[in-house]
Amino acid sequence: MKKAPLKFFLTVAVSLISFLSFSQGGKIDIKFIGNCGFFMTDGNINLYIDFPYKSGAHGYMTYDPGLSDSIRDHSIFLFTHGHSDHYNKKLFKKTNQKLYGPWPVALYLSGKRKYTLKALNDSMPDFKIAEFKTKHGFSLKHCSYLIVWNNKRIFISGDAETADTLCQKKNLDLVIGPAWVVRDANKRNMKIDTKKIIICHHRSQETINNQNKEKITIPVQNQWIELK
Repeated sequence: MKKAPLKFFLTVAVSLISFLSFSQGGKIDIKFIGNCGFFMTDGNINLYIDFPYKSGAHGYMTYDPGLSDSIRDHSIFLFTHGHSDHYNKKLFKKTNQKLYGPWPVALYLSGKRKYTLKALNDSMPDFKIAEFKTKHGFSLKHCSYLIVWNNKRIFISGDAETADTLCQKKNLDLVIGPAWVVRDANKRNMKIDTKKIIICHHRSQETINNQNKEKITIPVQNQWIELK
């Protein structure tokens, strides 16, 4: 009779330890889809960034058309701006899910298909998004984001033209952004305070000289990267 309570308390203790370890340091798996499109998951939260986009738009990367049909249910969709190489409204509407992004990304979507930033941040623990208006030519509104997720600080640059906003952020674990932002920081002797950088928005045939392979990853399409 005494074994049952002991077994119960051991189960609760193990579950609590597992939960604490997961919430405080759970790893995040990141898949590079193409352009600035990524899928990120910690096994609990699923996040798509700048996807679905129009395959091959402006001469940038194409992807398997079936990929948009395999989007995971109950995901978060985050968009930096509305250009077609980052956002395809027609494909997104087919997902029957919700997004957050600046105007005109959310234009003509019903309120049921849009998050407010407060509602998104209040909806789950260990996951917060801060928004920063950044400049991108020919875009009426463009945002970069700082995501704090399982105590990891992840900066999403999008198509920001300069490194100014990025270099104001400190103690980052990961930066995801195009090569021109890194070049801008180097040219102006500005420090990008991060452990890792993932370069995106390069063309399939484009060669980028990577002089710091320990810190910088230039992924190929469908490559998985682990953030511990």
